[in-house]
Amino acid sequence: MLDLETLRVAQAAVGLLTFALVFFGTYLATRAPYARWWSLVVVLSSTSSVLYLLDSGVGIAVADAAGNALSVLSAGFAWAAARSLRGLATDAWRLAAVPVLIAVATLVGPRDGGAVSGTAALMLGMALQFGLAAWQLWLLLGEQPRAVQGDRRGGVRVAVASVALTATVLAAFYATRALTYVTLGPASDAYTVWAGPATTTIVVMLAMVVVTYSVTEISRFEVAERWRRRAERDDLTRLLTRDPFLRRAGAVLASRGERPATVMLADFDRFKELNDTHGHAAGDAALVAFADACRAVLGADPLACRWGGEEFAAVIEDADAEAALAASGEFARLMAVHTADAPAGSTVSFGLAVVEAGEGLVDALARADEALYAAKSAGRDRAVVHGDTLASS
Repeated sequence: MLDLETLRVAQAAVGLLTFALVFFGTYLATRAPYARWWSLVVVLSSTSSVLYLLDSGVGIAVADAAGNALSVLSAGFAWAAARSLRGLATDAWRLAAVPVLIAVATLVGPRDGGAVSGTAALMLGMALQFGLAAWQLWLLLGEQPRAVQGDRRGGVRVAVASVALTATVLAAFYATRALTYVTLGPASDAYTVWAGPATTTIVVMLAMVVVTYSVTEISRFEVAERWRRRAERDDLTRLLTRDPFLRRAGAVLASRGERPATVMLADFDRFKELNDTHGHAAGDAALVAFADACRAVLGADPLACRWGGEEFAAVIEDADAEAALAASGEFARLMAVHTADAPAGSTVSFGLAVVEAGEGLVDALARADEALYAAKSAGRDRAVVHGDTLASS
């Protein structure tokens, strides 16, 4: 086997070539976040190898700490890359927390039998980060986004599966390294031959090749998913548009079992007057305020849509008539807070229909529309439950 220094030089060279292929060949063409993250993965992994080569002299502790921190950060970027495929952002503090802890552990820890200080912490950090990346990728395959389902060639699914398997193997490998290191020691044959730095360098290079092979396919998938998500959202309110709402809400109602649910239609009162008198900016602000109220009452990703113009539709899960009326009252309260300084005309009327056993979404929406008409006829700025003679302001 080649000596460790030669292997680390080889890893740095492979990383440099991989970065050029991913960044210039894929990222600049697609601007896919996954390709950007993976470019950073190979850069940091290769840089850490170079730092380990400097592991001598008075700067040994700093070189060790920087190398360990960058290694774990590169694995953290692999996690961020996997999250980006599911449309999730990753906060900087989440990426920095583990590498900082590893750097501190390396600086204050002793060198064990010639091994780099903080080695056990490094291995556990790598296992954690790659484990999180693998979890996100397996979740992605389980969710089966439309781009994966519609890929007749199977290229996207195979690419995601190969990266998920690679991340899983890396997580297991680093966990095994940590166990071997702690139980048998860094001088044992089992560790030096099967789990030592030389073996690790070879495994990392192989992982780079496998994942880089999949980057282009996955990046194209990510771009397609990004455009699909944008098409499903209203540009102004960022709520769902009608078709994806009907699809998701129909599936939720069909699978709810015995749990109650209420369909809501909401419509602004005298919205045309608001636009004509105060301008479309005032109208847009009122619509955005209602969308914000949706997210506050129903959750960060509510089952709600801009039905058309100034009308909105939503499904309130686990809500009977009383709970739905309470929710509409909270909508009205939040609207009053959000539009306290806005021109008059930002009130909303609500039509509510408690979904009956075996009833479909279309029929429930029709009943909610009848209740909404009743709310308008009763004087606006109130909620009416279908079949109920009482209105709640």
